[in-house]
Amino acid sequence: MFENVPQMAFRPLPRQRRPAAKGTTRRVDPMKLVSVETPEKSVCKMTFSATAEELETASNAVYERTRATYTIKGFQKGEADRAQIEADRGEHTFWYDAINDLMDQDVPALYEAALKEHGFAPVDEPSYDLVSVKKDEGFVATATVALQPELKLNQISGFTSQCVTPEVTDKEIDAVLERRRNYAAELVPHKGPAVKGNVVHMDFEGLLDGVPFEGGTAKDQSVQLGSGRMIPGFEDGILGHKAGDEFEINVTFPKNYHGKELAGKPAVFKIKLHDVCVRQLPALNSDFAKKMGKETMEEYRAFVKKQLFDGRHGGALNHAKDMILGQLADAAEGEIPSVLVESAYQQQMQGIQQQLQMQRMSLNTYLSQIHETRESFTAKVHAAAEKNTRARMALLQIAQQENLLPTDEEIDKQLAERAEKTKKTPEEIKANTDIAALRRSEGIRKAADWVIDHSTIEEKVESK
Repeated sequence: MFENVPQMAFRPLPRQRRPAAKGTTRRVDPMKLVSVETPEKSVCKMTFSATAEELETASNAVYERTRATYTIKGFQKGEADRAQIEADRGEHTFWYDAINDLMDQDVPALYEAALKEHGFAPVDEPSYDLVSVKKDEGFVATATVALQPELKLNQISGFTSQCVTPEVTDKEIDAVLERRRNYAAELVPHKGPAVKGNVVHMDFEGLLDGVPFEGGTAKDQSVQLGSGRMIPGFEDGILGHKAGDEFEINVTFPKNYHGKELAGKPAVFKIKLHDVCVRQLPALNSDFAKKMGKETMEEYRAFVKKQLFDGRHGGALNHAKDMILGQLADAAEGEIPSVLVESAYQQQMQGIQQQLQMQRMSLNTYLSQIHETRESFTAKVHAAAEKNTRARMALLQIAQQENLLPTDEEIDKQLAERAEKTKKTPEEIKANTDIAALRRSEGIRKAADWVIDHSTIEEKVESK
């Protein structure tokens, strides 16, 4: 892609203006805005350039402030000069930061001036790409940004959808009560021998060839027998023993045990059993209800039923609201910027990947479970991203039409609240906030509420 420079991740967003590092000199000549184009409707592409001299000056400034961090063979750290570093690491070594420094210093002002001159209204952050870079020519970069499209809104109110909430059954209430009953169980010591299901408290010391090993000793350890928490044979070795017993257990660590120094080896554990306890479940009566904040079990059952219903109703209501906004998207005609749709698609795919990672599952595994090909799955995600983007642009247009965009006073109030929560000054928060993006976001949120308030959601309870 680039000439005379290996492919690298070019930082795609100018940072906030920062003071020049010590030992550097600000250039007299800034970068140039070469052209402003609209390659497609509602998309603006700006091209910027810097000369070879500008690239060289910025590269030398980067070298001056970072030279102390380089360790080159044959030199002490920080002793090698620029030529020696570039001979070892490549002539492009300082270009990455130099290009970003130049972009940071000049592009924001050029970008804002061009938007104002052409009357463009961006609806997203610009995406920056490095087109070319040569030592004797400098570099060329572009900024591509989505502009607000002009949509024909055939309908903005009067939509209808259903909020279908599944009813709560007695069986489901019983399941919740049983879980909460188990949480409230008490451990009651008994004198009989230990059996599966009992909870024991003990001290133990593990020996390998008669010598204690690291991690093999514990005091007042609690274990429910039969839970499989300990290595095979350990819990079974406690069965039949009583409180106060001292005994030994012979076990063998699994061959795939995470500690390689113990894997597959026989060991002896010396056990001192403090007590053997039975988990005693409370009766589901008025005493249990009172512990849960109600007077009777009938009241508590009704409370649990309402909890379950409210949770389901909240999800069903959100779905009904989404259906209304989906109808708004269908009623909005016009071309949506492709770069905006692509950005939404990438964000949705990233969110899906993160959720799968939390479940320790790959996308391929997930797709095999739902019997979906990657092509059909990504096509569905892309279609959803397009519809969501269309709805957002329609809502932004409604916010402007209905005077729903937040005022400067409302924005200042939000920033003050953020400042109070983060223990910063409003000025600090404002300096690090994209006010235009915040105004758009709040306007879209208010417009969504407006559309839903001016539509009808039919409530329905679905019996099982």
